[in-house]
Amino acid sequence: MKNVLVVDDDEKICWAFQQFLDGEGYSSSIANSAEEGLQRIATDKPDVVLLDVKLPGMSGLEALKKIKAEHPGVIVVIITAFDDLDTTIEAMRLHAFDFVPKPIDLTVVKSVLERAYRTQSVRSILPIQTENNQNREEIGHRLVGKSEQMREIYKLIGVMASNTTTVLIEGETGTGKDLVARAIHAGSERKNNPFVPVDCGALPDDLLESELFGYEPGAFTGAKSEGKPGRFELADGGTIFLDEVANMSPALQVKLLRTLQTQEIERLGGTQTRTVDVRVLAATNQKLAQLVERGQFRSDLYYRFKRISIHLPPLRERQEDIPLLVAHFLQLIQTEIGKSIRGISDNGMELIMKYPWYGNVRELENCIRSAAALSRSDVILPEHLPIEIRTGRSINEPDTTHLESSLKTVLQKMTKAAIAEGRNDIYNEIVSLLDKTLIELALAECSDNYSKTAELLGISRTTLSKKINQHLNTSNPNDTN
Repeated sequence: MKNVLVVDDDEKICWAFQQFLDGEGYSSSIANSAEEGLQRIATDKPDVVLLDVKLPGMSGLEALKKIKAEHPGVIVVIITAFDDLDTTIEAMRLHAFDFVPKPIDLTVVKSVLERAYRTQSVRSILPIQTENNQNREEIGHRLVGKSEQMREIYKLIGVMASNTTTVLIEGETGTGKDLVARAIHAGSERKNNPFVPVDCGALPDDLLESELFGYEPGAFTGAKSEGKPGRFELADGGTIFLDEVANMSPALQVKLLRTLQTQEIERLGGTQTRTVDVRVLAATNQKLAQLVERGQFRSDLYYRFKRISIHLPPLRERQEDIPLLVAHFLQLIQTEIGKSIRGISDNGMELIMKYPWYGNVRELENCIRSAAALSRSDVILPEHLPIEIRTGRSINEPDTTHLESSLKTVLQKMTKAAIAEGRNDIYNEIVSLLDKTLIELALAECSDNYSKTAELLGISRTTLSKKINQHLNTSNPNDTN
């Protein structure tokens, strides 16, 4: 029998609830104060408590705190005035499952109770989360997966950790390239020395150069009077992780290549050569081999990076790892949200397994974080998942259903107009127009951040700058994006 306790000091409301609950097949009990309600919870062990906020003596919110502290498995639904937003917000913060506004609509009560018992049903078959003694940083900086692809990657990490060879880590955005780099460093003899990550796509070339190699006093306007050591110096004896290396300019590629060959650096504005002992790990979400073929990335630097390469598969190609990743993220975020999460319902997990995950592991983590925050109990149900997961349509997957037909219509009109006007340069005209439009849209989408725009388009910053100057008739005076 499904047991529901009603805690309310209004006898008429209690009578109405009892009639309704008995008629719906629930076993109901009544308490007219918070103190009596707490006693009944201890003795009757109800599944769900309908708790009024305004009670004589102890308030409903105080009772909610005690219930959650002493009986965390009990689902509490708050009864409150329709316009009492502050109380509703506070109740949700204290992990109430839901709230029923006054005047009470029994259809709303029925819906909330059905959802509460669906949650209880899922909870009963999920394991209780046990405490993990690892700290949050250790858990977070860990690769997760038992698929064949991941087992091969673990082997490569073990091999790479035993030497100092430069490694190129390739994979789509969000696949965990930084975690591979950290794992290689953690398994190497350099593990007690610095691990220094650098996002090469987040800084313009001039700042990236000074960030990598440091600068001397007065090297440029705004330089510190005492100078500053670069990331290579800071990583001396350890490992430097160069993320998104495809975004480097040709000039910076030359300087980096020399450093890799000689293990020497010169600070910006300086003449002194400094020797460093640094292992270099590089990563990219672009296909460097294609950039080399197009002349957008130095072949000698590419082959220097690619002495050993590790390719991380997208999440959609290792779906068997998804349940492990979900459990990992739930364990990771429990401290952040201030409550334990037992797991996800079968229906919810089915939706997660069917989703294509174009944003890879990072998108999955964000999904679980969002769902856990929205869940009002210790179980995640389908309705807590983002809408794109429930509909099965990724926000990263463009709707191209009508694109081809629309494009054909436009191109047909342009072709006919060119023939009528006797023009014979239509190919260059159309390609230039498409190029210009795409760059404008990409710049707008990336808030004029050149590095992000180049990454989105799959081209180098240098190529992007040339195209902007060619099509938009503008220079890049600051290039600070």
